[in-house]
Amino acid sequence: MLLWAGQSVSMTGTELTAVALPFAALTVLGASPLQISLLTACGFLPHLVASLPVGALVDRHRRRPLMIWCNVCQAVVLGSVPLAALLDGLGFVQLYAVAVVAALLSVVFDTAYQSYLPTLLRGEQLVEGHGKLSVSMSFATVAGQSGAGALITAIGAARAVTVDAVSYLVSATTLALVRAEEPAPAPRPAGARLRTEILEGLRYVFGDPLMRPVVLANALVSAAIGGVWSLWIVYVYDELHWTAAQTGICMAVSAAGGIVGGLLTRRLTQRWGLPRLMLFGVVGYALDLVPTLLAGPGTAGYVLVTVGHCLAIAVQMTYVAANRSFRQLICPPELMGRMNATSRWLALGSKPLFAVLFGLLTTWIGLWATLALGALTFALPTAVMLASPLRTLRGVPSRTLQEKSC
Repeated sequence: MLLWAGQSVSMTGTELTAVALPFAALTVLGASPLQISLLTACGFLPHLVASLPVGALVDRHRRRPLMIWCNVCQAVVLGSVPLAALLDGLGFVQLYAVAVVAALLSVVFDTAYQSYLPTLLRGEQLVEGHGKLSVSMSFATVAGQSGAGALITAIGAARAVTVDAVSYLVSATTLALVRAEEPAPAPRPAGARLRTEILEGLRYVFGDPLMRPVVLANALVSAAIGGVWSLWIVYVYDELHWTAAQTGICMAVSAAGGIVGGLLTRRLTQRWGLPRLMLFGVVGYALDLVPTLLAGPGTAGYVLVTVGHCLAIAVQMTYVAANRSFRQLICPPELMGRMNATSRWLALGSKPLFAVLFGLLTTWIGLWATLALGALTFALPTAVMLASPLRTLRGVPSRTLQEKSC
């Protein structure tokens, strides 16, 4: 409960900063579109460069102290933005540095955090925990992004970042209050090298017959999201003639669907099992774009897209919780950090590449056809899992049985 409470506050602050930091560059510094793009790229760079070595380093240390220090450092780094603005010293170099350092700290925190949760929760509790965190993720999207607009209007973009800095201090405090004992990491062999440990994690992820399809499916989902998300906004604006307010309402209603999906995750797991829930949930991504592609301008089309998006997000949240839970339940504890880091490296590293690819496709075949291709791309994760041993599983195999199969 302490972890959930702290993360709920922190995720809301993070969503707020995702809006406030670019607005600070625009309103305070008069940034050009190229400078905004560079600011966004700075936020992706540490995920591409640092994820794999961070995973190996996380497996060498207890996770909770790392998470606390990351939160404290995040508060200091983000707090420098409103302070510099107050002193009339905010510049592009500082914003780029803040984006890079904050993203690097997020890489460390998120890898440690996803590896820490299994030390607090077991079995169905772990599934329920991921379901509740999915609820928080959906709520944070609504509260953070909608609240950002009001806060930026009231106090300015740079000062609004203060809220995120404070949210990290709240998260650090709740983590410090956790009294559950965390086991020490397994001792490393004498002379163990970081490169060797990174390769060990990669061999496990790509060599395990159950882990491999789950991680690859997750990477394909993330890649397709990176390709179609911004194009979806362009499509509803240009082709369906939605206003910004209508788009915001659709996103808010859809996030409410995510809350419902997160709350139902444990019950659905008990009925179907994690492998089947993953197979069912990933279909929600492929169906998400169908109402948009079929709808026309006007009220009927708006209702169709909004309701369809809401149902799809509800199903997708069950997939997110099931995917993370399954990975953590079958992964050996000593490889947990490297497994999570490899998964994040593949997922986040593919997003900018697919964003560029789908942007080029739009110029060649048009917006509607590109979104239709995106819907087909979302079918690939389902195909990957159906071609694996997951299609015959109902529950999570014991680690002993899994090691024998490997």
